[in-house]
Amino acid sequence: MWIKNITINNCRSIQSESLSFTSDLNIIVGPNASGKTSLLEALNILSKGRSFRTSHIDEVISDDQTSILVSATIAETIDESIKPTQIGIQKSRNKTKIRINKQDVYTQAELSSYLPITVIHPNSIDLITGSPATRRSYLDWIAFYIFPDFLSKWKKYQHILRQRNSCLKTSAYISSLDKWTEELVKLQPDIIEYRQKVIELLQPIVTDICNNLLTGLNIKLTLKSGFPKETKLDEESLFNYYKQKQEYELKAKRTTAGAHRADFTISINSTPAEETASRGQLKLLAICLLLAQNNSISSSKSGEGVLLIDDLAAELDSDNKIILLNYLLKLDKQLIITSTSELVVDDIKAKVFHVKHGSFVSS
Repeated sequence: MWIKNITINNCRSIQSESLSFTSDLNIIVGPNASGKTSLLEALNILSKGRSFRTSHIDEVISDDQTSILVSATIAETIDESIKPTQIGIQKSRNKTKIRINKQDVYTQAELSSYLPITVIHPNSIDLITGSPATRRSYLDWIAFYIFPDFLSKWKKYQHILRQRNSCLKTSAYISSLDKWTEELVKLQPDIIEYRQKVIELLQPIVTDICNNLLTGLNIKLTLKSGFPKETKLDEESLFNYYKQKQEYELKAKRTTAGAHRADFTISINSTPAEETASRGQLKLLAICLLLAQNNSISSSKSGEGVLLIDDLAAELDSDNKIILLNYLLKLDKQLIITSTSELVVDDIKAKVFHVKHGSFVSS
């Protein structure tokens, strides 16, 4: 799968632009604040319905405009005889409109299934040093693509969790607490199992990628279920766990353990990565994890994922930048890379775009 072309309207400094990409390497060159990252941001909105820079869509919409519009043509292969797919999304502060092949659709998940992308950007290190929510999202994005019923179970879990938390917060609803606890624990084992399977899928992929980018380091991923380590994860044991914690949770007014509190640890030679690695190593390790995410998605029915790399040189020395770029070029994926300066790429046919003040020119 690859993006043949994209049209963007009202995304920060990009007022109205249409770009045609190559299926291999695309390089976006321009100074800081010229619109390079806004292009990748628009692609992320098309794929995931949100920006990777902010949770507020009104910050992305151009000044004096009410909505952002992003549309693209997605090809399964480079074979021109296979009809491409047209996808698009329009978002305002209060409304989202999605279309696939000129037909309205009503869920972001359906749109996301057509465009699996992975974005590597200067803040990707947060995957290691940031909150557990960031790492949960990382796992769940993979689970969404490879397990058909993961999303429906996770949405149901979120609904039940809200109901259970209402019981814990409001004494008038306490009589329903056991009912919602029973419903919650029915879903816990499956969600935990899906995430464990994702970890097991990722481990050899991460090891292989790190052998190319971080030689000599033994990287291990370990899932934390969201419950204390010694907790048995069958329905009966989980229900009994919540009964034992009921008084504490009533005081806390929330469900303090469960799949919504899951995390995973990343260790280097048996030591937590954030304690032993340099910032440069953490940056490369985060890149390894994101490349592994993209690789694992490629094994799903959605096919090859697209890689977006924002500011390739950020926080990497020249040697590591060359190692990373050479590795990326061997992946046989569509790459869209931004840089403040020209990239020297030997024997690789690349399409180069120069951007200034939100306007793109190909060369």
